[in-house]
Amino acid sequence: MTEYSVHTTRVARKFEWFGMTVVKRYLTKDKDSRDLRDVHSNPEFYDKGIDLILNLPNAQKKTIDLKVDSYIGSDPSRKIRGLCNPDSGFILLETISQLQYDRSRKVSSSGTLPVRQKADVPGWFFTSSADEVYYYFLALLNTETQLNPLYAEYVELVKGNQPTDEVENRLLRELRVDRDLLVSFSLSEARAWYDAAPETVFHGYAPAPNPGYLTLSKRVKRELFISNGIGKSHGSIFSLVKPRSASI
Repeated sequence: MTEYSVHTTRVARKFEWFGMTVVKRYLTKDKDSRDLRDVHSNPEFYDKGIDLILNLPNAQKKTIDLKVDSYIGSDPSRKIRGLCNPDSGFILLETISQLQYDRSRKVSSSGTLPVRQKADVPGWFFTSSADEVYYYFLALLNTETQLNPLYAEYVELVKGNQPTDEVENRLLRELRVDRDLLVSFSLSEARAWYDAAPETVFHGYAPAPNPGYLTLSKRVKRELFISNGIGKSHGSIFSLVKPRSASI
């Protein structure tokens, strides 16, 4: 996977579950767990970019698009796909989900190369209908062999529409977290900020190649994103939700 790229493969789905489990417990640590609805496996919400729905006071709801990023590891030499990577210092805002490779040779009047068959697809930063993005940085010290059986069990439970609380409890006991950080932000506010932000808060693009297209995300300097008041840092959250028997 390209350095600093968003996790977009099958490995990413597993890593997303690791992060999802931690964030879900964080959101419900002082609430009834029934106040949070996990819809990330529900096809009805795929196109909406909504993973979680949180009940708020006065019958209000907050919809959340969760992103999990492994690039926050403390060891610059530890690079394990889907588990841990060195701290990038960036938040990735996906601007183009699919930039198609297959394009016409003839340049259009606007100076672009038109697509041949499939259209380009904008990224989640512009298409998600969630109220907020919860961007969770998580670097793990586990090995795949330690966590794969739990994930396989989770997948079967989801397929059977069965409760996943018990396997999630066991996952939290197994996770060995190097570093983690949760940053949340309003999508509408971030989009307005993005259009007016100076280039000094960005650091180019992170490309993630796929067989038929390229995914592009704009790198935003994490500390500036937070200090400018767009992102809210929740700090490390695993320590707030880990079972007492879990080790970091």
